[in-house]
Amino acid sequence: MHTEQVFDAIVIGAGAMGSATAYHLTRRKQTTGSRVLLLEQFDIGHVMGSSHGESRIFRYAYTQPAYSRLAMQCKPLWQLLEQEAGLELLKPVGGVDLADDEIGLKEIAAVASVLQSLGVRYEDLSASGLQAKFPQWRVPEQTRALYSPDTSFIWASRAVQVMVSLAAVQGAVVRDREAVLQVIPYTDGVEVITTKDTYRARSVVMTAGSWINSILKPMQVELPLRIEQEQLHYVAPVQPELFGPGRFTIWLQYGGNNAYGFPVLGSDGYPKGIKCGFHHNRRYIEPGDTDRTPSLEVEARMLAFLRAYLPDAAGTVLSRTCCLYTNTPDEDFVLDHVPGFPHVLLASPCSGHGFKFSIGIGKALADLAQHGQTDISIGEFGMARFASLNARE
Repeated sequence: MHTEQVFDAIVIGAGAMGSATAYHLTRRKQTTGSRVLLLEQFDIGHVMGSSHGESRIFRYAYTQPAYSRLAMQCKPLWQLLEQEAGLELLKPVGGVDLADDEIGLKEIAAVASVLQSLGVRYEDLSASGLQAKFPQWRVPEQTRALYSPDTSFIWASRAVQVMVSLAAVQGAVVRDREAVLQVIPYTDGVEVITTKDTYRARSVVMTAGSWINSILKPMQVELPLRIEQEQLHYVAPVQPELFGPGRFTIWLQYGGNNAYGFPVLGSDGYPKGIKCGFHHNRRYIEPGDTDRTPSLEVEARMLAFLRAYLPDAAGTVLSRTCCLYTNTPDEDFVLDHVPGFPHVLLASPCSGHGFKFSIGIGKALADLAQHGQTDISIGEFGMARFASLNARE
């Protein structure tokens, strides 16, 4: 028989955004006395969504200043989390943003403008300048590259586990393998019905990734989303000594290929190869699709890219795996409350570039849930910008 339990805040989804929200909510427990529930439909740290894996990119290099400013707010929060956990979570290795086609070169120019306007360190490199600094690259003469020494990587799955663990230590109730069936908002609170129980709270934060619309639907709200299956590869370099941190960097190629990659990080449990993939494969699936079979065609394209641009990296594919992007039409975030219910918050989707911001977005959501306002720069990510949104009157 289901029994109703009462919390101050309920967080739905224990990926990067949800775990960060629970962590920030419980950090304030000593002053607020709040009770927090974190719900996850799969296991904590599962591989069905968008937050698992060895690493994610942390960078200031964006074409839109809003994201660069948000990243600048997030870095000290990651560093504070590291101190509290006593574990390395954010490691600077430098980053290269490069392009050689018309679309990509326009984007690189926009990135350079943003970095310059915000006073962020970077070095502007020609093709010859890039190859002098990092001789692993083989690039066309028209290439332009930006080297950013502050670009880092985040130990991704480790970060999620740390935030969930600290939230639990600080008093959060963490329940995995418990799917949410319905969220019922009231003027003064919310009821959450799951496969195992019923809960009430003053506020709820929905960070359910690709499953967000199934929770919003009973509230007569639907976000215009497309779920995209992405694929990444670990490839053993032909000359591995050239691709470790200190010799090589994180990289992103703008334009037609839209490729990215990491140096060989060599962490426990992950292959000793460079991690690389294409940002947005355009392979769309249904939200409930559990097939995560990698595509051999995408793998072949990735190897062809490496042979052309990084030939000393184009060795044996050690492994390949898939994850999900939950995309808006403009590929910008949705961080807002459900119309008419300021205590019903959502932070989804993030269109494949949200992990680096999760620690700051979690703080913003905790602020909004508890105080109705935040100093984190999220004002540009409201969902009213979607004309097709069917909002509750």
